[in-house]
Amino acid sequence: MRSVTEKTVHPATMMGAVLMFAGMGTLQADPVPVDLGDWAAESYDSVSGFNDGIWTVSGDGSSVRQSVNGQPTLFYSDFDAFGTEVTGEIRVDTGSDDDFIGFVLGYQPGDNTNIDADYLLVDWKQRNQNFNFGVPSGSPGGTAPAGLAASRVTGLPDADEFWQHDNLSGTPPTSGLEELARGATLGNTGYSDFTTYEFTFDFGPNNLQVSVNGALEIDIVGEFANGRIGFYNFSQAQVVYSAFEVDEGSFPEEPGGGEPPGDDDDPVAVPEPGTLALLGLGLLGVGFARRRA
Repeated sequence: MRSVTEKTVHPATMMGAVLMFAGMGTLQADPVPVDLGDWAAESYDSVSGFNDGIWTVSGDGSSVRQSVNGQPTLFYSDFDAFGTEVTGEIRVDTGSDDDFIGFVLGYQPGDNTNIDADYLLVDWKQRNQNFNFGVPSGSPGGTAPAGLAASRVTGLPDADEFWQHDNLSGTPPTSGLEELARGATLGNTGYSDFTTYEFTFDFGPNNLQVSVNGALEIDIVGEFANGRIGFYNFSQAQVVYSAFEVDEGSFPEEPGGGEPPGDDDDPVAVPEPGTLALLGLGLLGVGFARRRA
């Protein structure tokens, strides 16, 4: 039978090991670039003079251009948005119009024809404008105010309800928009043409935070539905979305919700500054203890 010799570990060795583990930190995975080639487009029913959107993705999947001045049109992700922080850029590449650009969160494929739809809309109008879309939109015309806003979309709103952020008489009471908040500094300020804006969305079951160029503009609390994040245009052509990335968000992910790209990457434990030096001291202590033994 082999004998085992008990050896005493020098206190310096034990302290080095304790400090080494105390110095370990957690490195989160880097944000994952979004391939827009995996996304899908949908539009609400056309009205006279306002056709379906056309979304053209770049060859490398890093950007998409919407080129039609038409009905509300969407281009949505292949992942659910709960538990994510999504960042990217938007730019209007024309000076000939002043209408809605924006985003949706909690959108489900087919919500453009779903009487039970329930999602959030964050849109931005450049200037105040009064308009009446007419048939088949049954609601009265009215004013779309300039500025950044967050609204809740339910059922199947008509064009005038999207335009005014309202629940009007042309649709059933369960269809329409309810405006929830306006931007802290951009609530009455329109975007500028040929200008790039960075948007960040942090979304969970009870929270939505929207930042523009690093400044928090919208911070709302409620009970929200999980679903896709997407891009949104209404009566606005030549809008470019680019350089989108997805990261882990601040708010919890709904159990059973779809995982965002890269969400299966476990955090990696790495030494923080000074840990390697402590590791060296610990190894020296081990060597010293062995020599004494």
